Amino acid sequence: MGLLSWFSRSSGDAVEKSSAGVPAAGYLPTLGSTPSVAGVQISQGTAISVSTIYAATMQRSKDFARCTPRVLSLEKGRAGDANTTHPVAKLFKRPNWVQTWFEFALQMEMALILRNNAYAVILRDTKGDPQYLIPVNPDCVMVLEASDGQLFYNINRQGMFQMAALRGLPVAIPAEDVLHFRGVAFNMLVGVSTIGVARDSIGVAMALEQQAARWISNGARPAGVLQSAKKLTEETAKRLRQQWEDLRAGIANVGKTAILEDGIEWKPMNLSSVDMQFIEQRKLSVEDVSRWFGVPLYKLGVAGELRNIKIDDAEQLYVNGTIMPDCELWEQKFEQHFDLAKDGLQADFDERNLLRASEAVRINNGRLKVMSGLGTSNEWRKGEGEPPLTGGDQLMFPVNTAALGSDASGTSADSAGRPESGTLADPGPGSKKEQ
Repeated sequence: MGLLSWFSRSSGDAVEKSSAGVPAAGYLPTLGSTPSVAGVQISQGTAISVSTIYAATMQRSKDFARCTPRVLSLEKGRAGDANTTHPVAKLFKRPNWVQTWFEFALQMEMALILRNNAYAVILRDTKGDPQYLIPVNPDCVMVLEASDGQLFYNINRQGMFQMAALRGLPVAIPAEDVLHFRGVAFNMLVGVSTIGVARDSIGVAMALEQQAARWISNGARPAGVLQSAKKLTEETAKRLRQQWEDLRAGIANVGKTAILEDGIEWKPMNLSSVDMQFIEQRKLSVEDVSRWFGVPLYKLGVAGELRNIKIDDAEQLYVNGTIMPDCELWEQKFEQHFDLAKDGLQADFDERNLLRASEAVRINNGRLKVMSGLGTSNEWRKGEGEPPLTGGDQLMFPVNTAALGSDASGTSADSAGRPESGTLADPGPGSKKEQ
């Protein structure tokens, strides 16, 4: 028997499992930090310390969390009412006893963006139905492959809460009890860490921010030399250097007057071409991060990025290219893991909140929809959060339209488009009758 041959499930029954213990790697380190050529360590914590990466990941995560999750009928789709009794529908309302759905989706999506892997342990009730989802930091998870192909998730519990929440589960949790969202994976099992692949781009961004901080700490001045016509002892040189740095370095010392002794002169060094291009380098770094995380520059506060495109078109492109693929990934994973198709159901993440137009545009669109017979006024009012009106459920039709082949009254035509021999066409409701 192998090391992980037997696992105790939360119900207390012993369930036999095949031997497991071989880590399934994503071809790049999935735990901890990754070194970059710039000399900085890249991890989740250090990556989001860069303002551009924080803005990009938070923007994308919050936008996804705003997509309302629902369980719908496979047959009717969005045209039908949402199912509210299915266990998955209850997870969409309350994923666990601590987080709201927005908080849960935000944390999971952030992990998916940074690590290309997001994990949530499924806690089930006595009937085996999913009851809670407990998110786990991907840096604390190792996927194990069994000799017979079964998968297990070795989870290092972080903190007392996770230890208490997962106390009924084994150290290596079977795959059916872990909801695993993965991005691109070269071995099918573990997504390749985004911040691992982008470690040098992120390292450059971090190095530029640190360089800017050191520039400010030195009084935002170029380096220079203290020059003396006399030979100075090593002790004197060290003392003068320390006194100069104490007096001039740092924001608090900007503008202070220095007094130099015994003929010593300060000669600043000119800015190099590399120094002069520092701001431009930071702009290029912002563009690089934007490409890695699929967030357009105007979402990151870069001025002038909407010169040649309307905001509505830009938002549609962003939703289509960035948010909708994430919605598809989540929808298909919920459908697969909880076998929703067996019950004739599907998961749906409604992205329409992200495409909400201005009030004037919405009113004009609603007016056109009602007048064209595409919807009722109460349907439009419901979308606007307004109460229904009496008679507002009546579907209206334009008076200048009629069925193809019929007379002007709109009466349905027969196969030939003419009345049967010896009969008169029904003039239709509201028409003038012959006197």
